[in-house]
Parts: sequence; structure tokens; C-alpha cells
Amino acid sequence: MKHVDYIVVGGGISGSVLSYTLMKYGAAVQLFDCPDQNLSSNVAAGLWNPIVLKRLKKVWRADEMMEELSTLYPSMEQWSKTSFYQSIPIRRVFHSPGEQNNWLGLTSNKAFAPYMEDKIDPLPESVIGQHGSAMMKQTGRLHVNTMTKAVASQLNSQGYYSEEKFDWSKVIRNNEGVEYNGLRAHGIISCQGAQMALGEGEIAQNGFAPVKGEIIRIKLDKDLGNACIHQGYFMLGEHNKECSVGATYAWDGFEHGPTAKKRLELEDHIKSVWLGTGKTIHHTAGIRPATKDRRPMVGPHDHLQHT
Repeated sequence: MKHVDYIVVGGGISGSVLSYTLMKYGAAVQLFDCPDQNLSSNVAAGLWNPIVLKRLKKVWRADEMMEELSTLYPSMEQWSKTSFYQSIPIRRVFHSPGEQNNWLGLTSNKAFAPYMEDKIDPLPESVIGQHGSAMMKQTGRLHVNTMTKAVASQLNSQGYYSEEKFDWSKVIRNNEGVEYNGLRAHGIISCQGAQMALGEGEIAQNGFAPVKGEIIRIKLDKDLGNACIHQGYFMLGEHNKECSVGATYAWDGFEHGPTAKKRLELEDHIKSVWLGTGKTIHHTAGIRPATKDRRPMVGPHDHLQHT
């Protein structure tokens, strides 16, 4: 029987990062994943930003997370021999003089100053607006699909990856740990965020508040370059004059996939903020495994031993 320290179920962002981190500190891990079931990670744009731009509020424990991600993902790149961590400036477009004043006021606050430029800039060419913009600092993008595939490939090469659906009904628990299909471990860690949030997983967990998000990819008449422009929704430059636009929010309709209503919402946004033309070439939807208190959900399961 094969022995590992932990079985990790779910190879999205959390499962991939957790598997790498456990192995970094000497633990043996077996990762189980069905890539087509990563309902959130598969479509995520992967932007990171320590400030909630709509309300200009700092993200919970932002300083700690920014410090961690700046070392974590580069070390994962080196381990997997793959690039997926990218610094990208995010430009916040203002809609009124009041928004400008609020921004400039926060730049003198030492809690916000590391993340916000202290000057107002003109808008880039083709971006519609009357009140200028300002740049975020220490922002960027994780190319999520590239990262998760790189982790899976690296683990697979070492015999620690299983591309299959994990069957929780076959788990045998005892005082020493768990057994599963000829595999023995100290415990199982579920990273099945979207499935658990929707109640589709085989183990239940309270506290989720799932949110559906939709993103379109459009072909612009001009290249946006390596930039992200935020004014309600983000416009994220890709390549070959393409741009990702999103993301929407919905608290129902999880089973319907991409919807015509949200596609039109995003297309109307582009018409209102972009002087040129754009044509939608792709449309995706995903489920954010959000929680009621907007905090990560970490810890032992309520009643399942070693889980």
C-alpha cells in the first residue's frame, strides 16, 4: 500500500498551492483532480489587488497576503519550470472629482500608500472618461490555468497526481488516518471550493455564499497592451488586440452557464468606456466559492475524522 502524508482533493488554485506548500515543507501529497470540474479556477482572470477599488477599502490581511504571494508564486514557477506570475498595473478610472479627492486622501495614509500612486493621470487613448485616472501599485495577474497545469504536470512526473474523480464513499477512516483505493494517509484535505459551495460535493460544509461570475473576451480595434483598466468592470489586455472583460456577479442561475443577459451587460459596458470597436469572441462563466464572512474557510471538518 502506498503511503503519503496527505490526500488533497481538488486541483484549482487552493489545491495546487496547498500541494506545493506541503511538499515544500517535506510532506508527501497525492493530489486528486478532475480539471473540467474546476468551476472557478478554470475561468478566473487571476488578477490580484490589495484594494477593493469600488469602495477603496483594504482587503482583509492585505499586507500579509501581498508579502506571501510575492515569494510563493515565483518559487512555484522555479519548482515547476513554468512562468505564470505577472506584474500588471491596474488603472482606476474616476467618475467624479469626489472620487479623485477620496483617492488622493488615502495616498497620505501609510496603510494605503504602498499600493496607490499619489497623482492623477490622463486617460489612455480610446478610454472614455472625464475625470482622469490613477494607478495601483503592487498589482498583477496569476495565469491560473497555466499554474494549475504546471503543478499537475510536476506532481504527475513524481507519481503524486491522479486525474480522476475522488469517491468520498470509499474512504476508510481509523485512528491512524485514512485509506483510499490502496492509498494510506494521515488525512484528507478538501479543496473543492465551488462544488462544496453549490452543495454538489459529497461532503457538506456550511458557511458558503456562492457567486456566479461571467467574463467575455473581445477583439478590439486597438491593442490595450500589458495593462488592466478598471471602471466598474476590468478590461484586461491579452494579446493580438484581445481583451478580457468582467466580471459580473449573480447569486442565482448557477446551473445555466454563460447567459445572454450578462454578455450584453459586459458588451454595453465596453461601448460606454471604449471609443473604438470590439467584437466578442468568447464567453465563459464560473462559480466563486465565496463565504458569508468573506474569509477563507480553513480547519477540521465538523464531524468527519482526519478531514
